[in-house]
Amino acid sequence: MDRTPSAAAHSPAEPQAPSTAGPDFRATYTLGMPQMLFGGLSERWLLKEAGDIHWRMLCADLGVPSGQLADREGERLYASFMRIRMESTVPLTRYTENESLAAKGALSRFGDKRFFSELTFLGAAGEVRVEMASVFITRSTDNKSLARATPQQIERSRGLSHSVLPPFGQAYQKIKHLALETAEPVRDTVLELGGTTFDWVDHDLDSRSYVVNPYHDLNGANLLYFASYPRIHDVCERMILNERLHRAGHERESAFQVAPVARDVFYYGNADAGDELTFRLRRMERSGADRLRIWSTLVRRRDGVRIADLFTVKALVDPANAVGRLLAGAA
Repeated sequence: MDRTPSAAAHSPAEPQAPSTAGPDFRATYTLGMPQMLFGGLSERWLLKEAGDIHWRMLCADLGVPSGQLADREGERLYASFMRIRMESTVPLTRYTENESLAAKGALSRFGDKRFFSELTFLGAAGEVRVEMASVFITRSTDNKSLARATPQQIERSRGLSHSVLPPFGQAYQKIKHLALETAEPVRDTVLELGGTTFDWVDHDLDSRSYVVNPYHDLNGANLLYFASYPRIHDVCERMILNERLHRAGHERESAFQVAPVARDVFYYGNADAGDELTFRLRRMERSGADRLRIWSTLVRRRDGVRIADLFTVKALVDPANAVGRLLAGAA
């Protein structure tokens, strides 16, 4: 039985809200300035849109508007992302203005709190796959006091229900255990992403401070928005790479020398406006002929709580020139 709503066209001139009549999703987007970032597809727009699709499918499955989601005691519920993973077959700079992206997605759940979505965005340049996992939470005082909860509407759910935790969720539990509970060194590969692998390390290459800015970083629920974590990574990564370029005498902007290919974010906690975060660069090195693999950790400075690990793969725009070679040795 096809539960997929009919496609809706998205363009900068005539934006239309796609139908969300069921837990599946289809839509077409035309890339314009809101969807782009200095010459290519904006990862921030992509993640925000994917998060909104996940949210719409979830609310459609439970049959309730987002503002009415509540637990059995009537407390307001929010969907908090545990993990998001974005992988493109080409660097995001390859997607061009006026290119169409055909999007489709499906929702599933495990138990009564965790929901999973799989989304694809297919364009002429390539394909982006986004996987997301969320859990329902309540907030008692501030963004440091979040607790998991069950929506009172869970009995309405008619989407696919997993009998065992999906591999996407199992991998989240593994990385979270390593990050928060394991003190012993880990020698094995822990993650494959964007054609490269990541090993677990227990040291920092560099660090930066970042203060949560409500104008850029918080969502409508005053939570640190899931799409802001990668943005914070990129702000701090840019500081480190630009310093390296300038020390070597290159007056080049590092953001124009690299292009996102893949990102995998593991979320453990949140933060409030004005909180100072420590960006800890764990790994930055060349992978293959034209890739950088980067691993960073975000920590709340006030209490030392680790709130996320971010694994990133970026393409070197010109790996053969002097700037590309310098960035490739960024560690």
